[in-house]
Amino acid sequence: MGFDNHDVAVTFTGLTDYPRQVPFNPPQKYPEYRGTELDPGNRVYHHVRETLYRLGLDQENFNTPAWNPFKEVVEPGMTVFLKPNTVRHFHIRGKNIFSVIIHASVMRPVLDYIAIALQGRGRIIIGDAQVIFGHFYEAMAISQIDQLVTWYQKQTPVPIELFDLRIYRAVPSWLGGQRARAKVEEDPRGYKWINLGKHSHFEGIDPKVLRINIASNKIMEPHHGPGKHEYLFPNSVLQSDAIISIPKFKTHRRTGVTMALKNHMGLPALKDTLPHFMLGAPEEGGDQYPNASARKRFHTWIRDRVEESPLIAVKGVYAGLDRLVWSTRYVKPFKDDVNQGMWYGNDTLWRTLLDINRTVFYSDKEGNIRDTIQRRYFCLMDGIVGGEGDGPISCDPVTPGVLMAGHNPVAFDAVGSTLMGFDIDKIPVVKRGLEQPSALRLFQGGRESIRVIDGNETLTLGEFGKRRNLKYAPHPNWVGRVERA
Repeated sequence: MGFDNHDVAVTFTGLTDYPRQVPFNPPQKYPEYRGTELDPGNRVYHHVRETLYRLGLDQENFNTPAWNPFKEVVEPGMTVFLKPNTVRHFHIRGKNIFSVIIHASVMRPVLDYIAIALQGRGRIIIGDAQVIFGHFYEAMAISQIDQLVTWYQKQTPVPIELFDLRIYRAVPSWLGGQRARAKVEEDPRGYKWINLGKHSHFEGIDPKVLRINIASNKIMEPHHGPGKHEYLFPNSVLQSDAIISIPKFKTHRRTGVTMALKNHMGLPALKDTLPHFMLGAPEEGGDQYPNASARKRFHTWIRDRVEESPLIAVKGVYAGLDRLVWSTRYVKPFKDDVNQGMWYGNDTLWRTLLDINRTVFYSDKEGNIRDTIQRRYFCLMDGIVGGEGDGPISCDPVTPGVLMAGHNPVAFDAVGSTLMGFDIDKIPVVKRGLEQPSALRLFQGGRESIRVIDGNETLTLGEFGKRRNLKYAPHPNWVGRVERA
C-alpha cells in the first residue's frame, strides 16, 4: 500500500445525480457503520464503499464490524487534510454546477471511514483555495458540504474544521469592473513560503516571461529565479499527516484534464506566484498563443499595466483599452483567438502542477524539502456528474456515473485520462509526471505497474484503454490534439 501502489479502482455506478438529504446516511446498516439512521435511496454511499473494497482496502475485514479501509492511510492521532474540488460557486454558463464541483454525498462515506481510522483521536481539516473570484462559503452551501460538516461535528469527538485556504479573494471595484482584493487569511496556523529550489520545473526559465492573468508579473518575479521557486502554503496543509483528495472528473483548458494532480492547485494560499503561461508564441519562446502577433503583444503589455497599477482609476483606463484592442479581432481576425495559454501547446501549467505536488508530498511540517514522501495520500474522484468541453469552470455537464479511487495521483490521472478517451502522451502533466527525472519523483516505475480494477477484473492500463472510452469532448482548443485513436 501507499504512494508506490499504482492500483486504481474504477466503478461505473449507473447514477446520474446525487441524493439531496443531508447527512447522506448509508442505504443499509453495514457491519462497520457506527450510526443508526439510514437513507435507503442513497446509492452514492454504497458505490463509494464498493470502490474502496475493490481497491483492496482491508479486504480481510470487509463486511465485518472491524472493517477499516483507511487504516494504512490514517492512524489514531493524525491530522487529516480533506481536499474537495470546490473551485467556484457557480457555473459560468448557468449549467449544472456539479459538472464543476464535487457533491457532499461523496464526502460523507469518506468522513465515516476517516473517523473509524482515527478512533476518536486526531483532527480533520477541510479546505480549498478557490479561484480568486470564488465565494468559498457559497460553494460550501451549494455543494452541501457546510451542512454535512455542521452535522458531523456533533457526531464525533474529533475536531472538524472547515475554512477558506486563500489569503485574499477578489471583490468588485467601483470602476471599470476591475477586481479589488479582500483579505481572507482564515488558517489559524498561518502560512509559510516553501522554496522548491533546483527541484522546480521552472529552474532555468527566465521569470520575466512567467504570467498568471489575475496578478502583476512584478509579484511573480521575486519568487522565481535561479535556485528559488517559492509557493505560499497554509500551515494546516503542511502540518497534516495525510491528505485525502476528492477531485472532479473534467477537462481543462490549459492542461487537458483536471483530476488528482490538478486538485492540489487548490492548496497554495496565493495564486499570484503560480505560473499559468509564458509570454509570446512558441517561435518567441512562449506558449501564450500559437501564432506570433504584434497586437497580442500590445494587449499583454496593457494587461500588465492593469494588474500592476495601484490606482483603480488607472486600472479602469487600461482595462477599457484592453477590451478595445482585443475587440479589433472582429475587424481584423487574429491568426488564432487563443490567449493566456489556453490551448494544447501550454508548456507552463504542467510545470506548476508538478511543482505544487512535489511541494505537497516532499515538504515537512516546517516547510523544508526532504528526499522522502512526508505525508500519506489517498484519492477518491467524484465522476457521477462530470464536465467536458470548455473546462474547468464552464464545462458541458455529462453523467458518466463514475467513481475512482487510488493511492498515487499520477497513476490516477493516467487512468482517468485514458477513461476520458485521451492519449496520455499528449497530456503533458500526465506524461511528464510519469517520466520525471528528478529525485523528487511523483511516480516510481513504469506504466506497466499501473493496474486498473474495473469491476471484478484487474487490467493493465493498455487493456483498460481498449475496453473503456467515454469519448469526452476535449476543450475546444485541444480538439484533434489529445484524443485516442
